[in-house]
Amino acid sequence: CMKEKMSGVWNRLTTKENRKLAWDVFIILFISKLFYIFIGCVTNSAFGNNVTFAKMFLGGDADWYIKIAEKGYSLVGSIKTGDGQANWAFFPLFPVLIRWFKYIFFFLDYKQAGIILSSIFTYITGLYLVKTVRLYKPGRLGYIAVVLLYMGPYTFYLHCVYSETLFMMLLSIFFYYLKKDVDGKRNYWIPAFAAMLASCTRIVGVILVFPLVLGMYRDSYSGKISLKKAGSFIKDTLCTPVRMLQIFICPAGIFVNMLHLYWVCGDAWAFRHVQTAWREDGAGYIGNMIWDFFNNIYAERYWIPLVVILAIVVYVYMLRNGYYEEVLFAIITLIIPLTGGVMSMCRFIVGSYVIFIGIYDYLADKKDIKLCATALVVIMEAFLIWLWFTAGVNAFTA
Repeated sequence: CMKEKMSGVWNRLTTKENRKLAWDVFIILFISKLFYIFIGCVTNSAFGNNVTFAKMFLGGDADWYIKIAEKGYSLVGSIKTGDGQANWAFFPLFPVLIRWFKYIFFFLDYKQAGIILSSIFTYITGLYLVKTVRLYKPGRLGYIAVVLLYMGPYTFYLHCVYSETLFMMLLSIFFYYLKKDVDGKRNYWIPAFAAMLASCTRIVGVILVFPLVLGMYRDSYSGKISLKKAGSFIKDTLCTPVRMLQIFICPAGIFVNMLHLYWVCGDAWAFRHVQTAWREDGAGYIGNMIWDFFNNIYAERYWIPLVVILAIVVYVYMLRNGYYEEVLFAIITLIIPLTGGVMSMCRFIVGSYVIFIGIYDYLADKKDIKLCATALVVIMEAFLIWLWFTAGVNAFTA
């Protein structure tokens, strides 16, 4: 019986359609890597930078993840001299997977393992993005969505050893199986476990419990949302142990991290408390940024409020077109940083993944502007990659 099930799974994975999808997404990813490296080489040549090939993929926070994978978390040696930064600000699943990958492929060093594993995660994200947009747009190829994912603004993080690569892969799996029937029925175990792993990758992973519950609610009432039925849904859920377990699994990853931090440094909330070490005094708060946007419009970081407004427009469009679970997740991930420092807001918006689904949905049936819009965002990304290589992680690209 098990052999027949495994054979059935293998046959579904290796259909002609899936083989073509795998190859096409790989080609797009390969081209995007060449594009990223090309910008780096041009930057070196034109501006006399000395960005090595390895450093192209190991900028910003990548060094933290590599060191955690190699040496683990520690209290004594992890505090960065002068600013209080510590390695427990970074969630453990991503560096743990790098460490395991390095053990399996022992001939790699930790940097090589991180670069290869991040590329694998990014590749899988592209596969599931195409499969997801095809659920909403049957008959469409969906490859423009992958181009936006790999070569759109602020997506250069997906070419680096960043936890976004793993997190976005888990998001893509979560939202695909939240809408996709498996063996003729909706299987919530897959999105529940994806959410659990996501909550051990980035703090906003815990928010996935809300779109999961909303998905369960809508599936119970033929996709409709009615407050009158909320009471009966809660009662049915409380009387269904399996459903309750699926819900409680979602945030389990963050509790594992908190237990680990309590053991390491005696503070279960250390990942939250240490965040102040990365903030500039007052520079990241929304009121100051809006004020500076109108008074210093040429400073790149003050365009962040404009990016937020554009994201909200996309979310409103998605809400009108029935992407309720996706928008719920996106809005919550938008609100959380708005209450404090927002210097990484653009990174958070792109890292929420769902914005690519919304943009593709809008462009899919607009042949006249689809290619022009795609070319424009690729040019924007080229500019951002140039900033990434010349200025490092500054306020514009952080």
